[in-house]
Amino acid sequence: MRSFFKTLILAVFLSGIASYATAQSSVNLIITKTDGEVQTLTLSNQSQFYFEDGERLVIDDGNNGTQTYQLSQIRKMVCTEILSNEENYALNLQLFPNPSHNSFIVKGLSGTCTARIYTLDGRLMKSFEATESQSVDISELPQGMYLLHINGQTLKLMKL
Repeated sequence: MRSFFKTLILAVFLSGIASYATAQSSVNLIITKTDGEVQTLTLSNQSQFYFEDGERLVIDDGNNGTQTYQLSQIRKMVCTEILSNEENYALNLQLFPNPSHNSFIVKGLSGTCTARIYTLDGRLMKSFEATESQSVDISELPQGMYLLHINGQTLKLMKL
């Protein structure tokens, strides 16, 4: 299961960073750990990240050294484009209820955006347009753990 999670994080991470690639040379990576601690890292074009032993995310920022995170301790990762010091932001999206039986809502969205639900091994299960407080029907999904990729963020979703 760890290798599935590792592969999916890598795919989401790469797509997230690629989607924010502009003329700017860096992005913010915001890591929310399972204990609630939030760390913000600025990644430049010299930065790299990789998975070590299928259990750790290693980030080498190219300047200040290397940071290591246990995958089991990461709840959410967000990449945001750095426009200027005044414009740095990260949306605080939340799912309610989570775990869920048949439906959930996303809190913290502004406007409409495309959302996708993936299995831990990276299979797309559902794609939909999401808006603030809109109920999302997941009754057709089997019980299990999923990843919701929405607005540049990836959240864990559990279906009971």
